[in-house]
Amino acid sequence: MQLDGLTMELIHKDSPQSPLYPGNLPPGEQILQPAACPFAGLHHQTSMMSTNKAVMNRMMSPLTSYGDPFLFLAQVGVGSFQEKSHRTHFKTYYFQIDTGNELSWIQCEGCQNKGNMCFPHKDPPYPSSQSKSYKPVSCNQHSFCEPNQCKEGLCAYNVTYGPGSYTSGNLANETFTFYSNHGKHTALKSISFGCSTDSRNMIYAFLLDKNPVSGVLGMGWGPRSFLAQLGSISHGKFSYCITANNTHNTYLRFGKHVVKSKNLQTTKIMQVKPSAAYHVNLLGISVNGVKLNITKTDLAVRKDGSGGCIIDAGTLATLLVKPIFDTLHTALANHLSSNQNLKRWVIHKLHKDLCYEQLSDAGRKNLPVVTFHLENADLEVKPEAIFLFREFEGKNVFCLSMLSDDSKTIIGAYQQMKQKFVYDTKARVLSFGPEDCEKNG
Repeated sequence: MQLDGLTMELIHKDSPQSPLYPGNLPPGEQILQPAACPFAGLHHQTSMMSTNKAVMNRMMSPLTSYGDPFLFLAQVGVGSFQEKSHRTHFKTYYFQIDTGNELSWIQCEGCQNKGNMCFPHKDPPYPSSQSKSYKPVSCNQHSFCEPNQCKEGLCAYNVTYGPGSYTSGNLANETFTFYSNHGKHTALKSISFGCSTDSRNMIYAFLLDKNPVSGVLGMGWGPRSFLAQLGSISHGKFSYCITANNTHNTYLRFGKHVVKSKNLQTTKIMQVKPSAAYHVNLLGISVNGVKLNITKTDLAVRKDGSGGCIIDAGTLATLLVKPIFDTLHTALANHLSSNQNLKRWVIHKLHKDLCYEQLSDAGRKNLPVVTFHLENADLEVKPEAIFLFREFEGKNVFCLSMLSDDSKTIIGAYQQMKQKFVYDTKARVLSFGPEDCEKNG
């Protein structure tokens, strides 16, 4: 029977089904959030494409030195293994969904070989040599192979995520099995992916042996992406809806499983090579309806492919190029300074994070709305998706959940909360609008 769609459950990192949920970790292995780090995770940028020196330096701040480099995980069955009963089964792994890159990959047993490196993980690497369905791709024998990029007779790959951060290995075909929302398994044969045998400076490393992520499911532009390989199952279309409630999971839907919604706005999506990310035309930003003074130069894509604006569910907090970030930071600070129920909150004199203490319940009223003006559409971000709210030493405090970046603007997952997004790569459009994501939109 030919599939005409696919639905995958996305597990929120803090939900009871998550491998990082405290109740699912052995005693003594729970990842604690220190009292000095009430906004842990904000500066750990999850986008595999956004690792740079500036962001890495901010990871070391007392305010944000802990946290998870992802918001959702997908549970995927990989391979075909023979049991003593002669039944065939797969091994289950957790993948990060990455809409900013093309190639899917998993850490394989070859990373344990001399001269190679594995990133820390709570489970052993994927035992590719034991899977009956694992088929490595010979050099120059597949359209996905880069010309003459070979290693030991196999088609090799190398994906760089930032200075000193990369994964490399060989391309292979394997059976991937997905858990649907109906409790059934859907097996897809001959999915091309990267069998990673050497990884350096990956963003998962700080979790050490608590890290549950084995690899990445690439959803960006390009023929090697998981989306493209689904072919008629997806018809180049997928959707997601990010919940604000961390106890609720959500769903990644493909093809005809994408639920139709009314009153969605539409803007065009583009590829700016060599990036596989989804670029949108950002025309400006407003705070409470007042448009900020941002130059076209700061919004434009540069000749080297940097700049412009990317929308990426794999990035936790929105990144803004410094001139745009500084302008927005100033506008928000000016707006909040007039609220007598708020007090500017500084955790350390070296930190310029935009944080406030609520002196009363009224401090949370009349907080600003930020609007990203896209081509033919406006993405309106409510206060609960602009700021992170925490209780710290008996105080109710909140901080801006956006960061400055040296080269790129990325609209991240926090700012996409409570909105449904539908990507149609064949029509090259992105549709979005407010949605109750807890109803699995």
